[in-house]
Order: sequence, then structure tokens, then C-alpha cells
Amino acid sequence: MTDTPDVAQLLATAEAIVNDSTAETAEVEAATVETVSAFEARLQHHFARGPFFVKLRNRLKTEGHDDLAQDVYHYYLAANVLKHGGGKSYRELEKLTDQPFTLQDEEGKALIDVTADGFLSGLVNTLRQAHAFLE
Repeated sequence: MTDTPDVAQLLATAEAIVNDSTAETAEVEAATVETVSAFEARLQHHFARGPFFVKLRNRLKTEGHDDLAQDVYHYYLAANVLKHGGGKSYRELEKLTDQPFTLQDEEGKALIDVTADGFLSGLVNTLRQAHAFLE
């Protein structure tokens, strides 16, 4: 048995950062990437091999949860941008007419503004709903 937190613990840890008014930007960025990555690892067993978040989005859409499907996928893209920088995920977010997040292009800053109101709490809420859907 490992000390790996389950999904509820994982989301509670991220939520603690949401509620910490002294949390630094780098801490929120790291929490975003870690939470999305760990969420995928904990729930990958729900799908055959392949891109977890794409499969989750497709299942949500198929079962009529279009808004949640979109939110899950957008947070997945945001975590990819925070982890890898510009690239396919960033270009996909740029193409959206209704930007779900504040995109930045200032030198020395991450390409996603995680300090915007509701970013991390939105992630936690979205993943909590997706977890409930899968379980």
C-alpha cells in the first residue's frame, strides 16, 4: 500500500491552496499541474489506454454533460500550458472565442494567469464534478 492520496484528498489539498490568501503564484501553478496530473493517474483505470482527458471529455459529452466536458478539457489544456509552455495546448486555448482563462504573453510570466479570481477553485470544482461522474 502506498501513501498516495486518493482523489478526495488530492482535491482537498488543492482546495487548501485556494483558501490560502498567502499562496504564491508559483505554488498555485504547481498545484494546478500536480492536481491535474494526479487526477489523471488516479482515474485512468476508467478508460482503456490513450489520452485520459480526451476520453473523459468525450464520455461527458456523450452523456449530455457538455459544459462539464468543456470545462474539464479547458483545465487540462491550461495545466499543459503551465507545464510545457506555448505549444498545441496554448494555441487551442488562443483559438477559443470565449476565453475561459486569462492568457498572458508578458515575459517572465506563465502563459496562464492562475491568480485570476476563481482559477484554482474552478479547477477543483470541475475535477470534483468529473470525479463524481466517473464514480
